[in-house]
Amino acid sequence: MISFQFMDKAKADEYLPTLFKLLYKNMNEISPSGLSESEQLPLWLEAVAPAVQKDARQIVLIMDADRLIGYFQYYINEAVFMMEEIQLEREYWGSGVFNMLYRFLHDSIKSFPENAEAYALKENTRSQAILEHLGLSRIGENKNGSCFHYRGSCERLWSIVLKG
Repeated sequence: MISFQFMDKAKADEYLPTLFKLLYKNMNEISPSGLSESEQLPLWLEAVAPAVQKDARQIVLIMDADRLIGYFQYYINEAVFMMEEIQLEREYWGSGVFNMLYRFLHDSIKSFPENAEAYALKENTRSQAILEHLGLSRIGENKNGSCFHYRGSCERLWSIVLKG
């Protein structure tokens, strides 16, 4: 049975290495960095561990019974619902988990700003298609040119997700 829970930030050190394994596995198929998992993990932890402790940033753990199968990282401020990272075990792709996650978010978060944003690697056409399906439009690139930047209306995003 699929369920969702907000990660307890006090247990971040416990969860983050597991989340990284899933990220590394998925991203290594899409855009390999050339670094091994053991080389990338400390770099990722150095960037992510302090960031997840901020109040606005949240990680939703995606569970199948008691097995962690994915996660979604985001933050919300006055201006934007920033969808930072979603990773899901490949066997669950196309299974409806994504829509269930967004319904969970819609029901769990008290208020949303006007805009939703996300970045997608230029090589990750699957993520780009999902963002466009959610009503987001490409508005540019990140500073180093590796990702496309997307923006759209939160209201439109929720109308698409909730009717689907």
